[in-house]
Amino acid sequence: MRFGCDIPYLAATDDVRRYVLGVEDLGYHFVGYAGHLACTLDTAFPAPFFTFDEPWREAFTLGAWLSAVTTRIEINPAMVLLPLYPPVLAAKQAAEVANLSGGRLRLAASVGWNTRECETLGIDPRTRVARFEEQVTLVRRLWSERSVDHEGRFFTLAGAGISPRPAQPIPIWFGAGRVDGDGFPTPAAIDRAARLADGFKFIAPSFRDLDRVARVTAELRERVAAHGRDPGAFGIEARIVAQMSTPEEWPALVARCRDLGATHVGFANRIAGGTVDEALATLADFARRTAELW
Repeated sequence: MRFGCDIPYLAATDDVRRYVLGVEDLGYHFVGYAGHLACTLDTAFPAPFFTFDEPWREAFTLGAWLSAVTTRIEINPAMVLLPLYPPVLAAKQAAEVANLSGGRLRLAASVGWNTRECETLGIDPRTRVARFEEQVTLVRRLWSERSVDHEGRFFTLAGAGISPRPAQPIPIWFGAGRVDGDGFPTPAAIDRAARLADGFKFIAPSFRDLDRVARVTAELRERVAAHGRDPGAFGIEARIVAQMSTPEEWPALVARCRDLGATHVGFANRIAGGTVDEALATLADFARRTAELW
């Protein structure tokens, strides 16, 4: 398994730098982070700890900066809200991050929860699922083909291409589930991931029911096979939530994630609070207690 953590909502650039370098020094394999473009004063945030004034980062800009600051760790924007981006722009920015980082980008994408954010960007939120599916196909073509012709419901391309293209394929993982609900994907989202994604990243609230995570993981892989794809190549990231677990529980929780078929374990510490030093101390403790399973 591969192990990672989140970047907390840190406003100061120096704090972000010190944090990610500390994570890399601790030996973590990947670092994940949230991405948003805008919110509105009337946004219905899904949890009371989110506010209008959070330091919301743009996924590709932060990814490019991380590629320069770090040297080894995998960069995992999670989630890129793909419907908010024109597909050529998303393909270009992702390719730049992948190439600048030496192939360290694992892109996690979703349709997003914030319908007001969609409206602010001029996107009808009712179309974001269909738009998302068309975009995933398009960005992959733009990464692999010199020029792309496409006539779709939302996008038209005629001989369009980007350069440089990624030196190697960029994995696209999906995520889905209500942050203010049980955190699990709908049957439609499960099937969409099985058809189109390279892996699935569970969101933090799913941690409350690891038995259900196991069932959904099995269902995802069954659906991957049903779509004629290799279930053994389909990745699963399970989540262990920092503020919902104790250090004494961590080894058993990691073992449970391994047993349910996870290829990745994300230590969800994004909203755990504390200073940078305190966050790094917790990550060091997690790594020490679970080292035999890494």
